[in-house]
Amino acid sequence: MTKRLHPGNFWHARADHTGGLNKYAIVAFGLLIRVIALARVGGGFLYYENTAYDRMALQLLHGVSFAPYWPPGVPYYLMAFHSVFGEGLLVARASMLLMYVAFSFALHALVQELWSRRAADVTVLVFALYPSYVRWSFNPSTEFPAAACLVVVVWLAILAVRRESLALAAVLGLVLGIFALVRGSSLGLVALTPLFVWLRTRRVTLAVVPVLIAAAPISAWLWKAHEMTGRFVPINDSNAENFFQSNNAYTPLYNTCIGGPIPWKPPARYTQLAQEIECQPPEQRQQSWRALAMEHIRSRPDLFLLRTFNRFRAFFCFPIHRGEPITGATLRGWLGLGITAAELCFYWPIMAAAIIVCFSRRLDAGVMALVLAAVFVYAAPCFLTCSQPRYNFPIVPLFAALAAGFIERPSMPRRNVAMWLVLAFFAYIQIEWIVLVATS
Repeated sequence: MTKRLHPGNFWHARADHTGGLNKYAIVAFGLLIRVIALARVGGGFLYYENTAYDRMALQLLHGVSFAPYWPPGVPYYLMAFHSVFGEGLLVARASMLLMYVAFSFALHALVQELWSRRAADVTVLVFALYPSYVRWSFNPSTEFPAAACLVVVVWLAILAVRRESLALAAVLGLVLGIFALVRGSSLGLVALTPLFVWLRTRRVTLAVVPVLIAAAPISAWLWKAHEMTGRFVPINDSNAENFFQSNNAYTPLYNTCIGGPIPWKPPARYTQLAQEIECQPPEQRQQSWRALAMEHIRSRPDLFLLRTFNRFRAFFCFPIHRGEPITGATLRGWLGLGITAAELCFYWPIMAAAIIVCFSRRLDAGVMALVLAAVFVYAAPCFLTCSQPRYNFPIVPLFAALAAGFIERPSMPRRNVAMWLVLAFFAYIQIEWIVLVATS
C-alpha cells in the first residue's frame, strides 16, 4: 500500500525533504506554554479534576492491597515518577508534560505519514495552542495518555501494513496492551487493529503478533488485581457502575453523565438504591449494577436507544471551560466563556475539514477506514454508558490528522449531498448544545 501523490502536492512532497516549520521548536513552544500554566496551577485542585489516579499510584507504590476502581495504566506511570521524585500532586502534574511531548511527536509522525511534513508541522502547532490540550496537559488523568496511545496505535498499524514488519507489529501489540490498561474502553482496538493488518496484508503472523503481545500486560494486571482482591476484576470496577448510572429509570434522557458540564441531581430513590448496592460485597455489587441496568434496558429498549442517540450527539459537542486558576472568582466566568469561544476556533474547523476530507477521497480508502473505525470503536462504550463533550479528547487528534489533508488541498466537493448532510448534522449538534448550556 503506497500513499497517493496528487499533482498539486508535488511541491509539498519536495518540502518534506527540505524542511518547513521545525517540529522540535513547535513542541518546545507548546511545552513552554504548559510550563507557564503549570507554574500558575502548582499543586492545587482544578474544576472537573480527578486526582484518584494519583492516589491509586501511591497505593501501588506502597504495596497496599485495594479494589481497583480505576484502570491501572496512568497510576503505574505516575508511580514511576513518585518513586524517583517523591510524592505530591505537583510531581504527578509535571510528569504528564512528557505525555504532551510524546503525543505531539506521535501526531507529527502520523500526519507526515498520511500527508506531508508541512501538514504535520501545522497540525502539531494547532495542538500546541488548542485550549483543551493546554488545560489537560498537566492533569494526572487519562486524557493525554489515551490520546497519545490512540494516535500511536493508528500510526503503527499503518506502518506495519506498509512495511510488513514484525517488529512494528510487536510494538503495536505492546501499545495496544498498555492502552487497554489506560482506558478499558480501548479493548475493542485489540481486535480491530490486528484485523486491519490482516485484511491489508493477508499475513496471519502480522495479525497474531499484536494480539499475543497485547495480552501480556493485560494478563499481568488481571493476575495482580486477582491477587489483591481474591476475585476476577475486568481491569477496573468503575465500568459496571457507570453502566448503571447511565441506564436506569432515573437517568435523564440527554444528560446521562452525572459529572458532566450540565450537572443533574439524582433523585432520592436513586441515591437510596445506589447506597444499598454499595453496601454489598464487591463481587455482588458488580453483578447488581449490571443486572439492574440490563433489566431497565430490556424493559424500556426505546429509552435505551434514545439515550444512546443522545449520548452520541453529546460526545461530539464542545467542552465548557471554567477559567480557573488563571484569574479570581470575579472574572472567572467571563474568562471561561472566552476560553470556550477560543476552543470553538479549533474544534469546529478541525471537524468540518475532517468531514470534507472524508468525502473528498484524498486518502487511501483502507487508511481512512482504519482512522474512522478507531474513532468509533474507541468511542462506542461512551455511547452505551456515560457521555459528555470532554470525553472526545482522545479522538479529536485523529480527526485533525484527516483534516490535515485540507491543508494540502483546500477545496471541497460541491455536489456531495452526503457530505452536506453530515456537516448539517454536526452543526445541529453544536447549536443544540449551545441552547442546552444556555438554558441550564
